[in-house]
Amino acid sequence: MRAILLAVPLALAFAAVPRPTPTPVAPDGDADERPGRPVRFVAPASEMRKLAALSGAWDFKETWREPARYKRGDYEGFPGAGGYGTLTVRPGPGGFSVLFDYEARNPMGHVTALEVLSWDPWRRLFELDEIHGAFPGVLHLTGRFEKGDLVFRGQDSRTGEVRAVRLVWKGLGEDTWRASWSAAGEHGRMEEVVAMELHRAPAR
Repeated sequence: MRAILLAVPLALAFAAVPRPTPTPVAPDGDADERPGRPVRFVAPASEMRKLAALSGAWDFKETWREPARYKRGDYEGFPGAGGYGTLTVRPGPGGFSVLFDYEARNPMGHVTALEVLSWDPWRRLFELDEIHGAFPGVLHLTGRFEKGDLVFRGQDSRTGEVRAVRLVWKGLGEDTWRASWSAAGEHGRMEEVVAMELHRAPAR
């Protein structure tokens, strides 16, 4: 009987002792756990800010050097060397690119194109990719500012032959600017294919 009476207070004493709360284990991928080589996120480069003035809508006229070579389908301006259209420019995701929507009537008929322009901080150059409604594939050009003009160079194989090409943008930052597209001719010299003059479109 005495053993039973002693056992009761001991049991109550042990019951009164608080048990330690187990420390929760952080799940895999918890925000507090940093990898040894975290990804470094950077802000858009100053080179992209130079293109901010392009944002908006533009009306343009084209002058083709040899329009008959590019005749495709119906175009009310044939055989004239002219073309016309609109270019809409807007910032891309995160401010790391500029997006261009091109729509025109020219010797190729009604054509559209999409372009993406971005800055490569490691190669220190601009990259321009174009998907055109009249040609297959993706045209990739690289460019730099040269004496105030943005000059792109590369090779174009979308017509079935590989040709060196050059695209020059003049007067960026103004309400009127110009673009000139040239390609290597039979003797390797760069010859202008089409010139564009763009004017900021009035508010519609």
